[in-house]
Amino acid sequence: MRSHLTLGRLFGVPIGINLWVMAVAAVLAVSLAQISLPNIAPDHPRSAYWFAGVVGVAGFLASLVAHEVGHSWVAQRNNVRVREITLWLFGGVAKLEGDADDPGSEFRIALAGPAMSALCSLVLAGAAWGTWRVEGSEVLLGLLVWLSGINAVLAVSNLIPAFPLDGGRILRAVLWRRLGRKIRATRVSALWGQILAGVMAAASVWIMFNFALWSGMWILALSLFLFVAARAEWSGAAPAPELLELTVADLRRDLPAPLGPTGSVADAESRLSAHPGSPFVPLADRRNTITALVTRDGISRIPPAQRVLVPATSIAESLVTLPRVEPGETVRVVLDRLGEGRSWWALVTDGDGGLGALVSSDVDGLMEVVTG
Repeated sequence: MRSHLTLGRLFGVPIGINLWVMAVAAVLAVSLAQISLPNIAPDHPRSAYWFAGVVGVAGFLASLVAHEVGHSWVAQRNNVRVREITLWLFGGVAKLEGDADDPGSEFRIALAGPAMSALCSLVLAGAAWGTWRVEGSEVLLGLLVWLSGINAVLAVSNLIPAFPLDGGRILRAVLWRRLGRKIRATRVSALWGQILAGVMAAASVWIMFNFALWSGMWILALSLFLFVAARAEWSGAAPAPELLELTVADLRRDLPAPLGPTGSVADAESRLSAHPGSPFVPLADRRNTITALVTRDGISRIPPAQRVLVPATSIAESLVTLPRVEPGETVRVVLDRLGEGRSWWALVTDGDGGLGALVSSDVDGLMEVVTG
């Protein structure tokens, strides 16, 4: 059963709302209409407070959407697809299909949400100032001030360096840049998130007994959520030395069908385009024996207009230069032979004519998970 309702699409991204948010919205509307707005702007009709309360809840939800749209817009500009934006009990979340490819993109995506909330806060503060200058409705003025404050809280609270909040993701991006290892950066930022969640939980108990019971309980609930989420990220990034026993067959990349001796550079380019993960295309001689390869770098040296005329053999490299590994060999054995931290390709052959490629960057990525 679905736990949220779909409200529509914005910039092609579906917008959903968790069913629990409806209950929170109702409580928020009552709080605005019965407590906050009458205290800010007393002696107005109850209908004005209720109307402003409903508008305020709509503005609050729009603020959450704006925050996530900030993330989504920057994510899409950094080639990370956004599957959905969902509003839920503690705010909103933009569900991305995969992570950023580099720390710079991660930093920009994480910072975009708080930046959008800060911009909304400034715009609403400007609207409140304008309403005050023209001596407009006190209820409207109070509502604008409240919405400006809500957006300021969204901006500042999300910058707390507690993973998986935006601030925690910013911290991970900084650590990723400094350490050069995403998994290690995730572990450190997730650990820091657990520590901050514990501090928040302790502070919430103090607030409950000394200031406001409900505020303290809300902070306690938030701290528990942050701790569970950070703990899950920390555990997910734990070292996994058993992955060294994976076989080459688990990591191999499939190669395009061999190109014949009369094929052109354009033909090789076409085959590589159909196999974006392949580092090269095999080249067969007139006896149909694979003896050479054509790489993307080799293709790039030929002007596009001439590629259909230039034979692929003119940019071919000997296959003899590549080390060979067997599909059943483990990653540990291959690393002992070829080394870690160097750039290399290896030809994967099973002895029956089947070919594949093992790429050092794939092994290095696996080693990051192995060591944590």
